[in-house]
Amino acid sequence: MSGKLYQNPAVSGIVEHQMRMWEIAKENEPVRLSEGLEIQYIAISRELGSGGEEVGRILADLMEWKLYDKDILNYLAEDMNVHKSVIECVDERTTSWIEDWIAPIFKNSASRHVDQMSYFRHLTRVLLVIGKLGHAIIIGRAAGLVLPREQGLRVRITAPFEIRCRRIAAQENIPLKKAESIVRKADKEQVEFVKNYLGKDIHDPGYFDLVFNTGKLTPHAAAKLIWRAMDQRQLMQQKQMEA
Repeated sequence: MSGKLYQNPAVSGIVEHQMRMWEIAKENEPVRLSEGLEIQYIAISRELGSGGEEVGRILADLMEWKLYDKDILNYLAEDMNVHKSVIECVDERTTSWIEDWIAPIFKNSASRHVDQMSYFRHLTRVLLVIGKLGHAIIIGRAAGLVLPREQGLRVRITAPFEIRCRRIAAQENIPLKKAESIVRKADKEQVEFVKNYLGKDIHDPGYFDLVFNTGKLTPHAAAKLIWRAMDQRQLMQQKQMEA
């Protein structure tokens, strides 16, 4: 695990608090697989500079759900003591289901780098536990492409390249040319990550339930639309169950 996360008391504190909440929940009622079709997570995939992180934060506040960003997910996946505790938050039935679920994902992984594959296995287990515990807003890490689709809402946040570059230049106080280089590199790495580990094209809209262009919408507007869409999704599923 990177020293940056270990040295970040904010991330450590957030993770420790969440672990305590999970332990309390487990003592009161063991976590089991969902028997219904309630939406348990919202996974936000985003392009760099699209404002996806802000959309996630606003949505978490609106819904009063827990937010899991890149730093928190890395911490949960990379620290082996924490990772073990995360898995222990669910019962044996769920743990068995998790192992069965991830097996097909890694069936052709022999040629991939061992350390990277080990990290992605740990990350996948963490994502599945978070998804099962529910009330989760998950940003990045291909969460929506790993978790069961019927139990969540997959969202993609995009914006035109030029707009994203200008935002990064302003946020980082750097020249526009440098921002363009950073955005291009981030886009390339995201495409390669999803292709190499999941064999999917991140630009295929068919993998997502909703796609928002923040060149046209504010992050707050996108968050409110996602919230409304989740209500409609659950209503539709309820009608399907009653049919």
